[in-house]
Formats: sequence, structure tokens, C-alpha cells
Amino acid sequence: MITNIFKTLATCLYCNKHKSQTVSAVKRLRDEIVHTSCLCKEKTHKNKLTAVNAFEKFLTETQQQGAVLRMDDVTPFHIKAFEQWMVNKSYSLNYVRLHMRCLRALFNCINGSGKHLFKEVRTTNCQTEKRAVSEDVVKQLKDLPVSQNSSVAMARNIFLFCFYCMGMPLIDAVRLKKIQLKDNCISYRRRKTNRLITIPIGPELAELLQQLPPSPNAYLLPIITADNTAQAYHQYINFYQRYRRSLKELSCMLSGNVHLTSYVARHTWASIVYHHGVSENVIARALGHSSTNTTRTYITELCDTELAAANEIVTKALM
Repeated sequence: MITNIFKTLATCLYCNKHKSQTVSAVKRLRDEIVHTSCLCKEKTHKNKLTAVNAFEKFLTETQQQGAVLRMDDVTPFHIKAFEQWMVNKSYSLNYVRLHMRCLRALFNCINGSGKHLFKEVRTTNCQTEKRAVSEDVVKQLKDLPVSQNSSVAMARNIFLFCFYCMGMPLIDAVRLKKIQLKDNCISYRRRKTNRLITIPIGPELAELLQQLPPSPNAYLLPIITADNTAQAYHQYINFYQRYRRSLKELSCMLSGNVHLTSYVARHTWASIVYHHGVSENVIARALGHSSTNTTRTYITELCDTELAAANEIVTKALM
């Protein structure tokens, strides 16, 4: 039996090697995505597919007509050129690096060449611009006169809900069930890190929950109506697109240069409590972070007046 297993394994290895030599790199990458689709989260599967689509478009635009790049012919030069192609197409740096991570994972699964092929490119995210807004902006948003049953009002209320829930990510807010509201608290596990977070329901959050339309099913928020997981995910994606558009409308209604996104509520909560003296460790637990290093990217830099005051202390100490 053991002999048969080794024979089967040898046959598979031979077939894979032969396939990699005769099938185009893009076709082999797509086959790998299909093969591992059941092992990936839907978002991961989509990210890999998007990365391969971009890689195929790059090859189509840059390779000679009729030329096919085989799996074994891919070199670090191709990967570096692909990176530069995306930069020239005005892809954001973190989007470029997400594509690189997805392709590297696929190449590693196919033939273990990821480390070699991607040695000339960056795959770690760069620090993004701080996304927090001030307390005054949050107060202004809360008091905006908007039509009660409009999509803009719904977006405003969901944004404030995430803010009051200690910066809860939108995907976790949408997935909340009514049974998770108990003893005047909301308890949930963050989808990304699986960390348990308990949120006490204060007066503002309680008032907001009363203002939201009632949910017709087990979900706490009136966004998802489907019981099927795949359908529920698509409903979330559709809502997210509407949410983004409505937040842009709300941004135009606010004074100052404000750009609201789904991430702003989370970053703003972290920044405000930090400036009120809450430690990074506490903020990290509230946000469900596994490390305070992640939390620091959520906290806005000290304002100029605070920096000036700190510098004055140092200057006086040297006089």
C-alpha cells in the first residue's frame, strides 16, 4: 500500500511538472485558484482572482503578440516589471502589494518559487495616511439635518453605530445577531482576529439603536435579510457600495476638508480615546488587535500645538 502511495505521489509530481512546462503561467495560476477555492475565505479567493486578472492584463499589454509565458519561464524580472506596470497604472501602493502577496502565495503552492520570484518586490503594506476626523466633525455629523428614511441617514447611523461600538469594523457590525445583545452589552468576535470584544451600551448607542429600522430576522442591523451565507455576503457587498456613496454625500455636507470612509469611524474612535489619555494596550483590546503596533497606525499624530508645547519643555530644560 505504501508503495502504491509513493507511485501515486510520483505520478502527480511528474504531471504537475509536465503541466507547468506546457501550460501558460496564467492558466496554471487560475487552475490553482480553483483547486484551493474551498480552502480560502471568499475575500481571499476574490483577491487572488483579481491579482491573476491584473497579471494577465500586464502580460497581454507587454508580451509580444502570440507569445505565451510558461510557468517555468517566469522570472523575478517579470514580477518586478508587473509591479512597475501597476504603479504606472496608478494602483495604490498597498493594492500593488496585496497583488504581490496573492501571486506569491499561488506560486508557492504550485512550485515553491515564491521567495525567489518576489525577492525584488515589496509585499508588506506601507503605512497609510491617518484617517481619523476630529470630535467636532463627529458632533457635526450627528446633528446633520438629513431625511429620516434616506440612504444618507442610514449611512450616517451605521457610521455612528460603528463609532459608538468602539470602532467596530463594518463587516462585524453587519454580521451581529440580536442574541449578541445581552445585559446591556454587545459581545462579538472580531472576524479578522477572532478576539472577543464586549461593548457596554451607553446612552448614545442606546438612542441610536432605537432610531434604526427594526431588523426582520436574527440580525441586529437591518442590512442582511438572506439566510444563505453566499447570498448574505453579496448583500453585504451591495450595501457596502451604497454605504461608500452615501458617505461621500455626507462628506460634502460637512464643513472643512472631510473624507468619510468605512474606516474613518474606527480610526476616529481610537484617536479620540488616545488623546483623552487611554493607553495603547486598552485601545488595542477594544479594537481587537493582536499587537499595539497595529494600533499605532490608527492613532493620529499629535497636533501642532501639542508638539510645540513638548518642544518648549525641552528648550526650557536646556536653558
